[in-house]
Amino acid sequence: MTAPGEPGTAPSATPPPRQAATRRSRWRNPFFTLLVGLLVGLAVGVAGGYLIFNGRTVAITTTPQATATPSPSATPVRTSTPLPATSQPVQTAVSAPQGVVACPVATPTGQHPLGSPGAPGAGQHAMAGLDFCGGGSATIPTGTSRFTTSGNWGVGIADSCPVGSSGQAGMNTVLTVTEIIPGGGQGPDTATESGDWQESGTVLMPTGGNYQLQVTTVSPGCVWHIAIYPS
Repeated sequence: MTAPGEPGTAPSATPPPRQAATRRSRWRNPFFTLLVGLLVGLAVGVAGGYLIFNGRTVAITTTPQATATPSPSATPVRTSTPLPATSQPVQTAVSAPQGVVACPVATPTGQHPLGSPGAPGAGQHAMAGLDFCGGGSATIPTGTSRFTTSGNWGVGIADSCPVGSSGQAGMNTVLTVTEIIPGGGQGPDTATESGDWQESGTVLMPTGGNYQLQVTTVSPGCVWHIAIYPS
């Protein structure tokens, strides 16, 4: 101890331990700060490089253009179209004419097709204006016309009558040709045809004269083709 009045002891030049620790911590702080700065800078650099790299990648990447996707169209419903029915010719019903008509004459529906008159016999000949077609009953030649012939002349006949006109046995007379002499009387000779139809025939008429012919049928549905063959 120093007695009072004695000169005091000079203070020691060594700094207190706290001060030394404080200096050491102050010396360490810049180093720590530098280290932290380097780490932060490295992290920032890495992040920046990542962003720059990604940015360049996006810049050079070709974005595929969107292509229009066709919307699914509705599946067409197949409907069965009925095939057109085979066109069949519609047969128009034919009826028999009444009286003399121009040749040829159409056969009525449902009857045997009308044939042609038989050919002239020996010594007979066809003559213009003496070939007639008609239906039902009629007088030929028409009007007041008449024809003149010698004996053994002929009448060519084809006829067709409704089915059943000749009766159950099919042998009844369906057409009759008689001579009409001047004055309206009936001549001596007659030609007849039996059966529902006569394809082609010639009847010999023995007596000559100046005649018209009366054609009489059993049904108005009968049609006929008659040729007169003078001798």
